[in-house]
Amino acid sequence: MAVESAQVFKGVHDTPTYTDLLFNKSLRIGVAVPLALGGTATIALPLLFLDSGHAQTLFFVPLFLTLISAGIGAMIPYGKPSLGFRVRSIWRTVRPKNESSRDSMILAPPDDVIGHLEFTKHGVYANYLVSGLRYYLQPTKHRLGAAERHRNMAREVPAGAWIYSMSVPQSQRQLLRAMLHGHRDKPEWIATCQGLADQLAQKNPRTRVYWLRFPVDAGREGHTPLGQATKLKDWLAGRDKDSDESLAAYRSLAHDIVTSLPEDFSPVPVTEDMVDWFWRRTAWRGTFTNPLPRRRQGTARQAPRSFPVAEFDDGDQLHNSGRRLPMLPAAGVMAALTVLAAVFVVVAPAILFGLTTASLVALWCAGVRRVPSAKKVLRVSSPDGLYPDSYQAILPVTDMPKAGIRFPGSEFLDALDDLNTGAEFDFAISLVGHHREVEFVRNDRAKENLDDQFKQRRDARDGDRELRDTGLQLAEYNRQLHSNSDERPMETAFVIAVGAKDPATLDYSVKRLKEQLAASGQVSVRHHRGAQAKLWAAFNSGVPTHKSSVDQFSYRTTATKWSRFVPITSSQVGNTNGTLLGFNTSSALNSAALIDLPGTARRNHNPCLVCSGAPGYGKSYASKRIARGEYQRGAQLFIVDPGIEWAKAFADVPTDRKAVIDMAGNNFGCDPLRIFPERVAGGYWLDYMIPMMGLDSRSVAVQRLRTILTARARRQLKIPSTAALMAYIASIQAPVDRPDTRSEQVIKLAEDLYPILVALQSWSTYDFTRAIFDDTLPIPDLANLDMTIWLTESLDLPDAEEMSTPHLYNDLSDRKKASVAIYGMLVRLARTTFFANKSRFGLIVLEEAGGLLNSRAGAADAHLISRRARKHYTGLLIITQDPVADLTLMGDKFITQQLIVPFENEELAKEVARKAGLRAADYDDLEEYFLAEPDPEDMREPTDFDDDEVTERPNRGSRIGKAFFIDEFRRPAPIVVAHEPDARLHAAYDTTPGQEAA
Repeated sequence: MAVESAQVFKGVHDTPTYTDLLFNKSLRIGVAVPLALGGTATIALPLLFLDSGHAQTLFFVPLFLTLISAGIGAMIPYGKPSLGFRVRSIWRTVRPKNESSRDSMILAPPDDVIGHLEFTKHGVYANYLVSGLRYYLQPTKHRLGAAERHRNMAREVPAGAWIYSMSVPQSQRQLLRAMLHGHRDKPEWIATCQGLADQLAQKNPRTRVYWLRFPVDAGREGHTPLGQATKLKDWLAGRDKDSDESLAAYRSLAHDIVTSLPEDFSPVPVTEDMVDWFWRRTAWRGTFTNPLPRRRQGTARQAPRSFPVAEFDDGDQLHNSGRRLPMLPAAGVMAALTVLAAVFVVVAPAILFGLTTASLVALWCAGVRRVPSAKKVLRVSSPDGLYPDSYQAILPVTDMPKAGIRFPGSEFLDALDDLNTGAEFDFAISLVGHHREVEFVRNDRAKENLDDQFKQRRDARDGDRELRDTGLQLAEYNRQLHSNSDERPMETAFVIAVGAKDPATLDYSVKRLKEQLAASGQVSVRHHRGAQAKLWAAFNSGVPTHKSSVDQFSYRTTATKWSRFVPITSSQVGNTNGTLLGFNTSSALNSAALIDLPGTARRNHNPCLVCSGAPGYGKSYASKRIARGEYQRGAQLFIVDPGIEWAKAFADVPTDRKAVIDMAGNNFGCDPLRIFPERVAGGYWLDYMIPMMGLDSRSVAVQRLRTILTARARRQLKIPSTAALMAYIASIQAPVDRPDTRSEQVIKLAEDLYPILVALQSWSTYDFTRAIFDDTLPIPDLANLDMTIWLTESLDLPDAEEMSTPHLYNDLSDRKKASVAIYGMLVRLARTTFFANKSRFGLIVLEEAGGLLNSRAGAADAHLISRRARKHYTGLLIITQDPVADLTLMGDKFITQQLIVPFENEELAKEVARKAGLRAADYDDLEEYFLAEPDPEDMREPTDFDDDEVTERPNRGSRIGKAFFIDEFRRPAPIVVAHEPDARLHAAYDTTPGQEAA
């Protein structure tokens, strides 16, 4: 199988030119030409003016100039960026000039905005927001699919398109609005959401926005010769750009282009407010922190839209304390020396002094009067004082491995989201497509030049190896283009922008960025002094690459090779509405993750969630927060708790809205004949009571009992409870004090049912079965209560081996048999109760669910819920320490959502990761997410304590609060669980010993 890689073919058309025409010596053109011309002048001038008396001067001056020119030619680097770019950058460093968006064409905002169309000084552009593709922690097959969709997009967009990506704050108001969506009539939920505001402000969640911009006034070809011909034709025809006819044509072309893109990108036209936001965001990057504006329907157009003025100070000259340069005094001294040398007829010094004088005067006239700042920083200010100064660095990508970067692993731009330095990191990608046939011609010329250079260069400076490498790249480039008739030759550039509030943060951020990129894929960026303002134009509306100098960092590639960089990705998890589960820690963006179990059902997914992990790492804490959120949003809760922690967690709920039922207590009953609906109560009684009592379901006694427990028979015989059933069976037995007056049928029935009576009387003596046999205990009104908590601490469920091994099952104690029956009844009760009400969401919570799920009846019911919960608007929340063993009997094939806290057993952690769909072959460091780490504080020596009084603090090392979440769309990401804002509830959720005392 061929190795996939992301690759740019750098330098295939920029082979340095050598010549051997000068003394048969291989020299670069920049060296050979000065030597040839200068050498000729050095020899010819003294000979021509041999009798003038200045022959010596005419020899040394040309020789000196020749050596300087040849030396400069030898030091000039070949390839990109060009000599012109370097000279202009040096000049702008020596002669800095503040520029304003009001005066500069490449720094100016759009002239006008109509909908998603921008009218700039360089053309008309359409703007769309696009969605990141699922890529993070996905199998290689899915990641390859994401790359293929990037390839298709690159083939469809016109030349001159740009992809922008910005790290922007998530609107905290919008997050709170999303949590309140559909539940603004719930005061408790409103108070909880308001309490989360401080936590959101502290976490400052961010997200990555992707913006696609492409020209629409040059036809489908964009910025190509054919596209420019289209623009010329419209100009000659006198077409008005903002006429109704032109607008319709632009919109039609934009629609045609975006509908040809893969649907996964979900392109959405931006609004005028978003365009305004984009300008301010890029101008004051790092200080303008407003989130992306919401899309508002029916907003009236502001015509014309006014953009704030930005001033660009390349090098931060404002804060430069450079001293003044004595240009004119120095020029005067040089002029005096020139005159003095001329008086004494010293020609060479006179010429040199004269040239120096002229240079100093020219520099003074050009405005070079101070020592300029040579800082590699761009300060953007607002003359109107709208925003604080922004300090930015524009860093084009200048180097990558010639062989490319192996895919997967080539998505180097994801490294920007791993940086948490206080700065903001954005990037821009230019896409310029070329015609295939034209590119083949250019490749042929490049190949001829390579063949010629093999002869001319003669391995100078290891030239043969360099030329062979370039030849291999050119051959691969040609092979890629020939491999598919749809393949598109492209030119692309990657530009990274860093924005901060102060120069120190900017400098630190740039250093960390370079370090991160070098580690992520051998990618190099350069910080060009004196070119920052011009490169900033890469982020401005519609500035062509040659005007912003981005073309100096553009390299040839193909749509397929470019697609393997996979720049438009997303690691977002969770839902658009719901309860705040936590914050995504897959990157430094810290985006919020919401969970919406009722909405899962409405989206035709199963609202089931498994919370698993080692004890003490917060799975129950997170489950209680989820359950509390659903309760406050109007759901019914049915909680099976083997302890009392859930009763403690919801102790604040009024007693008229909840029922806490202790299965060994005396507050509520759990008689199958009383708690289940009448039409099914008899059948369910048999399902659970017969196995509990160890009776043979095929015996005559059980067959007789089955006829009595039908709904009709129970009504006739007045048997509403198990106690009444016992009384009825006892009443038909032989009288003790008088002769038998019963009929023969009654006698036979009494004889058959006698074993049933004996078993029932025996089981009714246990304290842990009182809830079944005591008909004086009230039955909770499950249909109308908001919450029922079933405490099963007095029960004792068998383990999986005891349930699956016949002889061990037959030897189970009565307590364990009763536990199996009661647990099964509880799950069946929850299912029948919630399945009967499809208008209100019901959530079943199974704490420490291993025992229940290892019983066949409980596992079967839980499995049925996991398959049918969606249709009945019912959710299932399973909490377990060993999901591999506990879910085996039940089967978890239809459960997608998981919340996994760390495990302390490495093998179990790996197995859980495998079952979660994360292949070790793709990710060899999964234990980083799933395996617990000890706290160094707990591993110190006793003598390491600093003082006598040491306060013990419950801790789980660096894993406290951390979890791994897989949402309903099978998107995985590590998160840190949000904590309960109410301190009282937080303490009630925490089961760590000693917390109340602390």
